[in-house]
Amino acid sequence: MSSNNQAGLILDLYKIYDTHRDSRLWFLDELDANSYKEYHEKYSGTSKERSHFIAVCGFFELCGTLISHDLITADIYFDIFNPTPFWLKAKPIIEGMRETRPHIYENFEDLTEKRTNWKEKNQKI
Repeated sequence: MSSNNQAGLILDLYKIYDTHRDSRLWFLDELDANSYKEYHEKYSGTSKERSHFIAVCGFFELCGTLISHDLITADIYFDIFNPTPFWLKAKPIIEGMRETRPHIYENFEDLTEKRTNWKEKNQKI
């Protein structure tokens, strides 16, 4: 993919990311569940919190898919976005979701793993 196309895609992703600022803040500051069961008990139905969870996880799922298909380079993406703190909060919930939906948010998980590898490779000495 050309640099111009990647730049356009990154700008579009940033617009999506910025649009969901309330969701990101809720996710990092207020999401309080250590299992899918606890998440479901606190945030079931069509609650605003459930929408926040889906917006954040869906965003990083989309990003993981784009990177895995080489539509954006990891260097460009990870210079701007860090999925790790979001994954760490979501992981126990998603693991419970996978009991009935085994592949849910797997690109989000892969994205976080790629970020860890990218960070190790690109650490400043």
